Amino acid sequence: MSIRDKSKASSKVNGFHTGPEYTVDNVSAPSASETSFHLLQRLVLEKITGKRSIPLTGLEDEYTKVYQLLEQTVVSGEGNSMLLIGGRGSGKSSLVRKSIAELSKAQKENFHVINLNGFIHTDDKLALREIWRQLGREMEIEDDSLSKNYADTLATLLALLSHPSEIAGEESDKVAKAVLFIMDEFDLFASHPRQTLLYNLFDIAQSRKAPVAVLGLTTRIDVTESLEKRVKSRFSHRYIHISLPKSFSAFKEIFKAALQVRPEELNVEERALLSTPLERQEKRKKASKEPISLLASWNSSIDSLLSNLDFQQSHLHPIYATTKSIPALLSSLYLPVAALTPTSPLLNPTTVDSVPALVAPQSNLSLLSLSDLALALLIAAARLDIILDTDTCNFLLAYNEYVALASKARIQSAASGALAGGTRVWGKDVARREWETLVSLGLLMPVIGTGGGAIIGERAMVRCDVALEEIGEACRGMDRVMTKWCRQI
Repeated sequence: MSIRDKSKASSKVNGFHTGPEYTVDNVSAPSASETSFHLLQRLVLEKITGKRSIPLTGLEDEYTKVYQLLEQTVVSGEGNSMLLIGGRGSGKSSLVRKSIAELSKAQKENFHVINLNGFIHTDDKLALREIWRQLGREMEIEDDSLSKNYADTLATLLALLSHPSEIAGEESDKVAKAVLFIMDEFDLFASHPRQTLLYNLFDIAQSRKAPVAVLGLTTRIDVTESLEKRVKSRFSHRYIHISLPKSFSAFKEIFKAALQVRPEELNVEERALLSTPLERQEKRKKASKEPISLLASWNSSIDSLLSNLDFQQSHLHPIYATTKSIPALLSSLYLPVAALTPTSPLLNPTTVDSVPALVAPQSNLSLLSLSDLALALLIAAARLDIILDTDTCNFLLAYNEYVALASKARIQSAASGALAGGTRVWGKDVARREWETLVSLGLLMPVIGTGGGAIIGERAMVRCDVALEEIGEACRGMDRVMTKWCRQI
């Protein structure tokens, strides 16, 4: 920003000196190339983080089946249900989002979409309230009509979803607005007691009570085995199995579609801004007469990146050989894309390797020098999580489990004539001090609101922050008897 002194002499206003006058000549604003770069960077980061859909690759048949099912529900008023089964990152959610987006272009006013997630809506009451909230937001229903009684709320909801002919009691050619239920983590809904919500949704979809489509997304191939008989009988048993990439070339194509930005993915303003030719040096202008846009340069750089053998060996092959997870691969490029600048706007192997990737932190358990007694108590607490099917325990429970394990090991060693190394049964006072050490290290987390003021008292409930298999992997040099405790329940 440049400032110009208009008057070297100070001016007077009502007899007072106001000092020299200054005006702002130019305010520095981002150039067109910087604006285009920041727009492109934001679009790519949105695709990496899942905020913007990735174009489907190799799922044309699956997309057609899902779209036709939803179209039949919206246009013809049919009730349908379907399960999409596939690993995480295989494209289940993207498939459903694209189908709904395409359907919205012509039928936007004729259906509502209800999104549920098994991780969030952990029981039927929470799920029902969320359905009511989303329907109320779209259908402009007042929250005062929501009853606190689960049965009354469900009856009111069913009446809202009913066909006009169901309400009037006579045949009608009118079709009610369709409701599309997208149930992510469907297997967790199947674990709810009595499965009341699933029963009612499948019952509506099967009978001509309302135009409802229920799409369940899950990673479990045996999810229907956990359905009750009455629920299973009302499910249409339509399945779509979505597999992870079966070849390395298919894996690269999905990765390419995720990083490149195609003109058809942009709106009019974004397409116009990204089609602006890049500002190039005079030498490049003389060498090439045709201007190159930032969008074309970015897509070309992704092609070059994928053809680089070093990048394939260091980034693509390890993930393809282990998990085939596209989200994991995209997460590794989040920081390199975020670190790009207008002066260096393109990805290449050098820029990717110069920025550390996002990886999960390693467990600090292997760095701790735990005594044999502290390790034995930690193993006992981790075993109780599995044996008692609970995520909390206290010192008394863990100590009793430790005494039982150590006594059993001494008896077995004495019977075989061997020495029971590392299986000495320590007293309760010594064990309590080691228990406090585990709490102070963060391996045992106190449960808030229990145990009164004695956070690490004998009866204070704690949560074991490490899994039993993690202990066995991190402490490979521990006693053979304790290794057996980690492997056998």
